[in-house]
Amino acid sequence: MLSDDEKDVVLNDLVIYGGIFFVPQYEQKEVKAKSERFEITDFLIKFLVNKFRNISLALSTKFEDLRAFLWHNYHLESQFKFTFDLRYTSILDISSLSKFNDEEETLAFKNLEILRQRNIRKARRENVITAIENSNDTIDIFLKYYEILIKSQGEDVLQSKLQNMRNIIINILDNKKGVMFVTRNSKGEILYITIFIFDKYRAYYLFGAGNPQAVEIYKGAICFWDAFIKLAQIFDIKELDLEGINSPQRGWYKLSFGGNITPYYEINYKG
Repeated sequence: MLSDDEKDVVLNDLVIYGGIFFVPQYEQKEVKAKSERFEITDFLIKFLVNKFRNISLALSTKFEDLRAFLWHNYHLESQFKFTFDLRYTSILDISSLSKFNDEEETLAFKNLEILRQRNIRKARRENVITAIENSNDTIDIFLKYYEILIKSQGEDVLQSKLQNMRNIIINILDNKKGVMFVTRNSKGEILYITIFIFDKYRAYYLFGAGNPQAVEIYKGAICFWDAFIKLAQIFDIKELDLEGINSPQRGWYKLSFGGNITPYYEINYKG
């Protein structure tokens, strides 16, 4: 992502990872692959620092070798070096949900926090249903919920951001790069909406927001849980990135689904 004047590489809260990605080369010896990835990274760093004034990138959890960033201008007494911000996300194994007779006997369910297990049981008793939807009307409902949610946290929401979110959601749904899950109560009223994107390696949580009028305390938990099941069974997803656990409330909630804490880095360069 670039700044408006195209002189800076910037972070964007609508982009999960925006850094360098390497496709696995399984037929290649690992020692050779590591060497080539280092050389490619070093080449890209030189290109970026020569072209842009400031650089901020969120590297994926699979980007393991930071040496090229650490060693940039290593022997110079210079402020023109990269700095690193350690971040965390939660990686969830949902492979046990691909097929089961009793969801409570799956490893994924057993790994849930006890409160989340209770949430799911209560939702099942109350005949809550989660379905895949892709209508523009539902997208607009989600954006309304999202705006209310963010404002309730004391933050303003720019209409331009909401429009960007709408465009992103429509694009990923139209191109079958993601899916929107809508949870409704027994009366058909929307309780919660989540949106996930995916590639051939895993799925990533993108957006979520609940109906502010809904009183069901389990609304978020059951929407996430049903989404996990459908991602595993319909899309053959085995691994899920819950996209950031870097604030207390959001972090503890996502960890209650039983994932593994996984580090990644945001890197910054001031030219």
